Amino acid sequence: QGARFAKWRTALRIDVEKGCPTDYAIDEAAHGLSRYARICQEAGLVPIVEPEILIDGVHDIETTAKIQERVVSKCYQKLKE
Repeated sequence: QGARFAKWRTALRIDVEKGCPTDYAIDEAAHGLSRYARICQEAGLVPIVEPEILIDGVHDIETTAKIQERVVSKCYQKLKE
């Protein structure tokens, strides 16, 4: 039969002027992905969760990298809980 997978992606937009994504948005995105992963595992599925940082906007690559690190770190924290 093999492994069965299920995937969920959460997109976050960077807007430096508006302070996005906020800490709250990052926390909620990570929580939602971790919750989905748990539901998949309970159903016998292998979860694939993907926090996505949208490339749209006028921010630079350093800003993208910094926010990506925050988002991925929060996701790992929530998945571990």
